[in-house]
Amino acid sequence: MTKAQLVKIVDSRIQNMATKGVYYPRRLKPKWDSLSKINEKLELFEKYLNAETSSIGFVRLMKVNLPEKTLESIIIDNPNCCDLLTENNIQAKCLAKFKKYKNGVEYLKSKGIE
Repeated sequence: MTKAQLVKIVDSRIQNMATKGVYYPRRLKPKWDSLSKINEKLELFEKYLNAETSSIGFVRLMKVNLPEKTLESIIIDNPNCCDLLTENNIQAKCLAKFKKYKNGVEYLKSKGIE
């Protein structure tokens, strides 16, 4: 996977993460759309994943059992993309976020991760 491919995946997720009555990425989407360079976009993506606390969007999407719409699920679905990020333990942080929620644990089990 290349950086451009990862940015394309993240872009698609951000553009499609809005869920009527649940969540709309009011802060994230305009910020993401304003960036033009691949490295800037990857830095923003990494910043969101690296946060110690779960984002509002993550929490809301988990409550309605839509873990596949979260940014963190990109790391679960594409573990080889971690090589393109600067943070070494980003996958562990994403796993920890999912494990805090019943729906997250079920999602990880469905992906073969315990």
